[in-house]
Amino acid sequence: MKTVSAVLLLIILFWPGTGKAAWRIEARKLIIYHDRRVALAEGQVVISGKDLTIFATKARYEMETKRLYLWGPVKILTPHGDWLKGRWAFMDLRSGEGEIGGALLFIRKDRVRVRARRMRRLGEDHYLAYQAIITTCELTCKESPPWSFHARKVEIRGGHARARWVSFWVKKLPLAASPYVSVAVKTRRKSGFLFPRLVSGSRTGVGIEVPFFLAPHDSFDFTVYPLWLSRRGLLFSAEARWRLSETTRGIIRYRYLHDRLKDDDYNRDGIVRGNRTRYWVVAKIDQGISPRTDLHLDLDLLSDRDFLEEFPGGALGFPASHRSFLEWFGRGLEERNQRYRTSRLWLSHRRENTYLELGGVYRDWVLPRGQSTVLSPLAYLHLFSMTRPLFGPFTFSGNLETAYWYREEGARGLRLNLAPELTLNLPVGPFENQATYRLIHTRYAVDWDNGTTEDLTRTLYEIEAETALELYRVYSFKRWKLSGLRHSLRPYIRYFYRPPKNQDDLPLFVSEDRLPPAHYLEYGLLQFLTVRKDSPMGPRYWDLVRFKLSQRYDFREAARSPASAGEERRPFSNLFGEFELRTLSRLSLRYDWVYNFYGLGLTRQQLSLSTNKVLLDSFSLSYQRDRLRRVKQLNLSVRKGLGNHLVLYGSLSRNLLRSETSSARMGIIFHNSCYTVDISLGVTPEDTRFSFWVNLLGLGGYGRSFTRGP
Repeated sequence: MKTVSAVLLLIILFWPGTGKAAWRIEARKLIIYHDRRVALAEGQVVISGKDLTIFATKARYEMETKRLYLWGPVKILTPHGDWLKGRWAFMDLRSGEGEIGGALLFIRKDRVRVRARRMRRLGEDHYLAYQAIITTCELTCKESPPWSFHARKVEIRGGHARARWVSFWVKKLPLAASPYVSVAVKTRRKSGFLFPRLVSGSRTGVGIEVPFFLAPHDSFDFTVYPLWLSRRGLLFSAEARWRLSETTRGIIRYRYLHDRLKDDDYNRDGIVRGNRTRYWVVAKIDQGISPRTDLHLDLDLLSDRDFLEEFPGGALGFPASHRSFLEWFGRGLEERNQRYRTSRLWLSHRRENTYLELGGVYRDWVLPRGQSTVLSPLAYLHLFSMTRPLFGPFTFSGNLETAYWYREEGARGLRLNLAPELTLNLPVGPFENQATYRLIHTRYAVDWDNGTTEDLTRTLYEIEAETALELYRVYSFKRWKLSGLRHSLRPYIRYFYRPPKNQDDLPLFVSEDRLPPAHYLEYGLLQFLTVRKDSPMGPRYWDLVRFKLSQRYDFREAARSPASAGEERRPFSNLFGEFELRTLSRLSLRYDWVYNFYGLGLTRQQLSLSTNKVLLDSFSLSYQRDRLRRVKQLNLSVRKGLGNHLVLYGSLSRNLLRSETSSARMGIIFHNSCYTVDISLGVTPEDTRFSFWVNLLGLGGYGRSFTRGP
């Protein structure tokens, strides 16, 4: 039966390459004709092996010609859930050719279904399918699938499928056709043209993007996105990605446009760009060198700030790029409206108690003028020694930073900062006591803008002391599927002192070059309500409630002499409060506030609330009010499923001070097993946008937006 198993295994048209293995045959009747060298199996034939299980009504194997015949219904199963069905099957072991009639193939990973009148195997990785229907929807004999591709003939060879007379159908209605199509199959990464994208807008005109995806290797791919715009010209975009291991990966993206449209202060910020050549180069690369050493690159070069605002759509737009970088590297992009973009190259090395970083930073100014005055640490070194025991109750930590700050116009030079600190940990009874002495020594080698050079130093010290007490009690709590509750209180007092120091003669490379004198006492209260929930996987703990209050008393302000008779001292800082309520999955609530004791009252409030599966599928509300910055903003988003297929969603952002809606959007999504339709309407003070998007499972999507000005 070992020879028979090999033949049976090779009839599977879409799973070649499996080797010979031990097989077991079960049937109501098994007959072997020794004179004719023929084996017959009849009645509920089941042939099972390590990788496959085959069901048939009848099987015949001819030992002389090495031909195998199966009569059906025939069904072949794999452990991955893939299967192939047919009315009959045939295989010639000598030539490797085979055929299956009335074939229906299902590939579980991509949920692809292929039905064909006949499928033939002509050799290794060479197949033919006749009168084929390809879709990711359910295929039945009575109803047409929601969408499908029909092909008169499909040839699969060398990992590519070439189909002739292909048409795209929605139910029984053909919508598009092509005499010839070539795509990749049987590979996890498929090279070829991606689904086109159509765009339209008052500033861009109409346009079409036809991406091409190339995957020369499983660990590397390259995609180009040529987007032709009737009013702007060709916006060329390209992306290269690779992932060799968890520590070696990279993404490089490039966008270029020779703009036909002259700028007319696009976003009304008073800045008119004068360049026609526009580009954006962004990349992130991680290169593992050793288990403790890594090399990283963040590259971000931009021709002008408006570029990111004018062309946000597509796979390489700013929102999609930010999400991709977060997913791949855990670090995203800077805010799109910054005045400069930061590029950074650094080498990091980690040891048990030490962290070393060596690198350089370049800041690219994206406004018309000002690059010559931008400071960049072109080369820097950062050495941090984490807290480690020294002797007795003493611990030591330290920080060393040095960088060369450069700009074309203005002061530049070398800055070195050394900050060792010594800490005494002295618990007394229930009190946790800690005292720290920190020395800050900074040296400068300055090249002033008048051509002179100077060596300068600054030495400061800081004294910090803190005492805290934790009080807690554990309660037995047997409600709402909880098994315990712990309430803890942690009052604390922190003292801080930094002496006055004249620093006016120093260059200003970073904000730490001007350390103001400080002498204050901070006091506060932390409160936690921690719950326990038992589960088969073990107990789970989380902070159900967190509450914090803090305030400072400034000794310098209390001792300050008033500048005038009517001026009063204000030694008490604002009162800062935080409240947070969080369940495991359903509810999250946070409220932060700042209270001023000198007539202003509540100067800042921020509330955020989100729920999951509470009346609505999801609900999010945020409210922000800042009296000093004159901000009063409300943001709201909701999502609700209707039945098994419909989802309603909406979002609102409103400026309450101006009584103006910053943005509003509502839409509906229809979900099917093999496609999704998303229709939405968005409104801003600048325009109204209607959008729709159709996504076909396993194929991609198509969408359009229609914009109308105010």
